[in-house]
This record gives sequence, structure tokens and C-alpha cells, in this order.
Amino acid sequence: MKAIVILGHGSRAEEAIQSFYQLVDLVKEKIKSDNITAAFLGSAEPKLETVVSELAEKGITQIIVVPLFLFRGIHVTEDIPRIIDQLQQKYGVEITCTRNLGSDTRIADIVVDRIREVG
Repeated sequence: MKAIVILGHGSRAEEAIQSFYQLVDLVKEKIKSDNITAAFLGSAEPKLETVVSELAEKGITQIIVVPLFLFRGIHVTEDIPRIIDQLQQKYGVEITCTRNLGSDTRIADIVVDRIREVG
């Protein structure tokens, strides 16, 4: 069985966490799957390890991690790959990681929309 984990940085601000979960819900609607969950690197719960542990206990053997990070900073290039390697070994599940959001024309379109909203 396969699951998708959308990974955010996390925040102590409740509004930020709620916005993240709203986005996760939008992805669930578009993919038409309930096997999508949220996890965080820090400053919010549940952590990625907690989610991977729970999924492994449910019999999930493949996990796709989607890092909801705009640019390829330290979290994307070092922290997430290291954590994924550790979790694969610890829980015996296959974990693949998608590319981060990056410089994508769809994101540029959103930026243009935001500019037009105020200008």
C-alpha cells in the first residue's frame, strides 16, 4: 500500500498550521485520496517520524514525501534526505521524495495574482 505525506516546515502560529492543513485538504480533493497526510519538520506536530511510524503500523510499504518548500535550502538538500534515510532503515518502508516547489511558472502566476490583488 502507498501513502503520501505532505511535509511542511511547521510554525508556532496556529493560523499558519491551519492554512497548511487547508492546502493538504485541497490536494486530497484533487487526487481523490484519503491516504494523504501532513507532517512537519519542526515547530508543529506531527513530526515526519511520527507519521511514518503510524503509516508503517497500518501496513503502508511505500511513502511519497512531498516537501512543501519553495527553495532548495538546507532542509531540502540535507535535512530531509537524511531523515528519510533514517526512517527507511528504522521502519523498513520505501520512502521517495518529490522535488520541492522551486521556480515554477505556476507559482509565478500566483505571485502575479497577488500583485494584481493590491495594485
